[in-house]
Amino acid sequence: MEDGGPPLLDALDHLCHQVESDPEVEQLFYGATTPEQMVALAVQTGILIEADDFRALLRSGSTEFWLVRGNDGDNPIAHLRTVFGL
Repeated sequence: MEDGGPPLLDALDHLCHQVESDPEVEQLFYGATTPEQMVALAVQTGILIEADDFRALLRSGSTEFWLVRGNDGDNPIAHLRTVFGL
């Protein structure tokens, strides 16, 4: 049986990885203040997701970035929760 490799990342994990690795995406991410802006950024980075999908993923707590540390300006999950009103 073959090893399945690393676990598949959900949309939040993909976006958070892009935020950590690309300063331009990071600036746009932390500059987003509305769900519409966040969805547009995700789509721009190749992640097809809608606002309700973001909310469902944030409520599930399944992302590898789930540990909320810091504040909205330096933790992607904390910022996403603020943007989506959770």
